[in-house]
Amino acid sequence: MHPLVRKKELSVLAIDLNDIFESCYNYMRMLSELAAAAEDMSKETLIEKLIDMEIELDHIHWHYKSLKKELKKIYNSSDK
Repeated sequence: MHPLVRKKELSVLAIDLNDIFESCYNYMRMLSELAAAAEDMSKETLIEKLIDMEIELDHIHWHYKSLKKELKKIYNSSDK
């Protein structure tokens, strides 16, 4: 392990990257399902699917912000 990076920072980075990866996969699956069946869905079902997609995007965004924060700590510690 690089001396400038603590185990906690690596753990947070690994969790964030994994969650972003999994959420992107989930989002792509949702998008494919929506594209394939949108015309056959009721308005209520379509709204539910879009809300689920928005929640997934919010999840990605949350982990992106967390990842960015940890990277900033690493970058700043390398300046010292």
